[in-house]
Amino acid sequence: MKINSVFDIDSDIDIANIMFDSRKGSKDSIFFAMKGKINDGHRFIDKAIENGAICIVYSDDVDKKDGVLYIRTDDVQKAYIDFCKAYYDNTIDKMNVIGITGTNGKTTIAWIIRSIISNFEKCGYIGTMGYCYGEEIYDSSMHLTTPKSDELFRIGKEMYDYGCRTLVLEASSEGLYTRRLDGVHFSTAVFNNLSSDHFDIHGNMEDYFKAKCILFENCDKAIINIDDEYGKRLMDISKAENITYGIDNEADYKGSNLVLYNDHSEFDLIHKDKTYHIDTNMIARFNIYNLIAVIAVLNENGYSIESIVPYLRNIELTPGRCQLVDEGQKFNVVVDFAFTPNSFEKVFDYAKSITKKDHKIIAVFGAAGDRDHNRRPTTAAVADRRADKVILSYDDPSSEDMMGILLEMKSYFNRLDPEIILDRIEAIEKAVNLAQDGDTILLLGKGSDKFFLDKEGRVPYISDEVAARNAIDKKLKGNA
Repeated sequence: MKINSVFDIDSDIDIANIMFDSRKGSKDSIFFAMKGKINDGHRFIDKAIENGAICIVYSDDVDKKDGVLYIRTDDVQKAYIDFCKAYYDNTIDKMNVIGITGTNGKTTIAWIIRSIISNFEKCGYIGTMGYCYGEEIYDSSMHLTTPKSDELFRIGKEMYDYGCRTLVLEASSEGLYTRRLDGVHFSTAVFNNLSSDHFDIHGNMEDYFKAKCILFENCDKAIINIDDEYGKRLMDISKAENITYGIDNEADYKGSNLVLYNDHSEFDLIHKDKTYHIDTNMIARFNIYNLIAVIAVLNENGYSIESIVPYLRNIELTPGRCQLVDEGQKFNVVVDFAFTPNSFEKVFDYAKSITKKDHKIIAVFGAAGDRDHNRRPTTAAVADRRADKVILSYDDPSSEDMMGILLEMKSYFNRLDPEIILDRIEAIEKAVNLAQDGDTILLLGKGSDKFFLDKEGRVPYISDEVAARNAIDKKLKGNA
C-alpha cells in the first residue's frame, strides 16, 4: 500500500505490513509510536527499524536514521486507526455494525444476534468467544474481547470478503477507553447494565460509566435497559435515537408475565401496543433481559418480531453462559462465566429457583490474578451468604500465585469454611460426588474456556463442562 494514499506527504514508498510489536520481524512495515498507560512506543523505534520498519509515525522528538521515512503527527493513535482502516479497504464502513456493552450479558446478546441473523444472511461476531463467521470460531491473536484496531479491521475485511454485511461486536469498557473502536460507526448500540467491575482500569464507577458512554457518541440508535440505574442516566446523555427495553418499567420493548422453568422460559413481549408470546430455551430472569435486547436490536434492524419468534424457541446458546450440564443425573449442574458480584447474585438467584427446597447449592470458583482485586471480597461475600458449600479452586493466576489467591479468598468468608482444592478437575469431581438428588452445583468463572492463563501464557484445560460430564458419568457408573 502506498504511504501517500493515506498521508499527505511527498513519498510513494510501499508499505507491506503494519507492525504492532517491535520485537517481531515485519518486512517493509510501518510502526506507530503510540503511548499507553505503561509503555511509550517511542522507546521501541530502534527495535522496530531493526525488525523491518521502513516508516515511523511519531509525536515526540526522535533521532532519525537514514533510509527510514518519519511522519510526525500530534495524534499517533488516530493516524494508526486511519491507516489500518485504509489498509483493509475501509470495509468496516461498508458494514452494518452493532455494538453491545454492559458489565454482564455482552457475549450472550451478541452471540444470539449473530445466530439469529445468520438464518437470514451472513453475519459476523467479534467478542469474548473470539470471532466467528460461517461455521468456524477463531481465536483473536491477543485474546481481547474488543481487538486492537489493526486486528479489528483485518477481521472485518475477512468477514466482508466472506459475504457478511452485518457485524455484531462486544464493546468492552477497556476497548472503548483505549480508543480501539475509534473509526467505527455503529448503526445500533446496546447498553445492558452496569455494576461494579474493572476498577483496576477505570478506578471508580463514574469513570467506568463514562467509558461505556463512549459507545453512544457514534451510533444511530441506542437500545437501553431502562430498568438499570445507569441506563436511565444514559438516556439523558445519549444523542442517538433512544429505544428502551425492560421488565419492571414501561419501555418500548417490555417483558411481562414471566414464567421461569428449569429448562425454558415463557413471557409476553409488549411492543407498540401489541403483545407477542415468547417461548424460549433461555433460562433465568437475567437472560430474559438479554433476550429482550436481542429482539429489540433485530426489530430495529429490519427484522419483524413475527419473523424472529420461531427462532427464539431453540436458540443456539452461548457456551459457558448459564449452561446446564445434563448427563441424566438427578441434580443440577450449571456452568457460568460469572466472575463479578452482580453476575454471582444473578446466577445464585437462578440456582435458588431450580434447587429443591431444603437442598444444597454447591459452588466451585476461584479468582483471576492481575485483575480487579475488589472482586475478591465482594464475590466471596455473595457466595458466603448464598451457597451451602464452597470449594475454592484454580482460575487464571496470570503472574500471581494461585494458592495465595485462594487463601486470600478464603479469608473473606465468615459463615462458611470453604474447602480449597487447587486442581479444578478434582474440585469439580468433589462437588459432583457431594451432590444429592435435588441439589445444584455452580461452576463459576471459566465458562467455556479451554485454557488457564498463567505467567507463561495459555495452558490447555478440558473445560468445566467436560470436567463436569466426566465426573457425572463416573458417579453414575459407580452407582449403577
